[in-house]
Amino acid sequence: MATGQPTATGATGQEETATSAAAQEGRVAGTTGQRMSPGQGSATGAAGKEGTATGAAGPGPAAGAAGQGMASATAWHGGAEAVAAAGPGRQAMTPAEAALAALGGTGAREWPRPRSCRMITIANQKGGVGKTTSAVNLAACLALHGARVLVVDLDPQGNASTALAVEHRAGTASVYNVLVDDQPLASIVQAVADIPGLYCAPATIDLAGAEIELVPLVAREARLSRAFADYDASSLDYILIDCPPSLGLLTVNALVAVAEVLIPIQCEYYALEGLEQLLRTIDLVKSHLNPTLYVSTILLTMYDGRTRLASQVAEEVREHFGEVVLSTVIPRSVRVSEAPSYGQSVMTYDPGSSGAQAYLEAAREVADRAAELGQTG
Repeated sequence: MATGQPTATGATGQEETATSAAAQEGRVAGTTGQRMSPGQGSATGAAGKEGTATGAAGPGPAAGAAGQGMASATAWHGGAEAVAAAGPGRQAMTPAEAALAALGGTGAREWPRPRSCRMITIANQKGGVGKTTSAVNLAACLALHGARVLVVDLDPQGNASTALAVEHRAGTASVYNVLVDDQPLASIVQAVADIPGLYCAPATIDLAGAEIELVPLVAREARLSRAFADYDASSLDYILIDCPPSLGLLTVNALVAVAEVLIPIQCEYYALEGLEQLLRTIDLVKSHLNPTLYVSTILLTMYDGRTRLASQVAEEVREHFGEVVLSTVIPRSVRVSEAPSYGQSVMTYDPGSSGAQAYLEAAREVADRAAELGQTG
């Protein structure tokens, strides 16, 4: 069917009406003998500026996937939207289903799941290295592949809460109430709407004053650890803690509460300067407060393959830390930066982007390492 024509004639002699939307909307509609409403025929195809696809002429419904009535899952203005156009009764995919479809399903095998809940603190006192981005997207990838994941937002800025689209306005029950008021952690956990199995303990601006309020409290470094001790994590596979860009009491609480530390390192020189201080803090916490603490993972972020500096930083980190460094590096990606403004991870915003694919491989490595360490059941 020509792009500008409103109708196409199929092999059966019946007239098929196909709505050819503008390229900006990326929608295709095609049914036999009747016009499909925009809500039914919204599907992102592979052709065109925004993924517009024209249904192939011939018998059967028109769709954006080789004329077989398959819906393609791609990001469209802030959501991985796909609608099954293969006949009546088919419903629109959820963002999680669309993301999995674009990522190729769950893969040839199921990802390993830990025997007990893995608790991982994501920390680096330097800001802007990808702590929150890594926490949100690793959690989303793991949840999409069957794991049950809790993200604890320990940053007063609440960026992880924003990216996961959970309520965190002032006055909302948050991690602040858990640390300062001894409120049970279970009472503040919220489910993430778009991804089944993903949960978030939100942060509010109140957390900014928590470090001062924690000073006079007894065992102030172990407040979060005590909250986890009273929390039933038996149904969870992972708990990821997103830390603020500092080495204050909030970060120390996060280090005391877990066994593993994941350090995101930006592939630039300044990122290496603060690393020594972070490692020294981890050693102090291990010596005095948490003997089981260790750096399990280092993730290289914001890698720009066009610059020699990025390659040099990556090489230096790998030489110093060895196998702790993931083989996957996270490239600079506009889609990764755009996703939080739509209250999404990049996995549901644009699962076909380079950033989403990189975080998928990084999450797979994190899951596989549990098997290598004998932590899977």
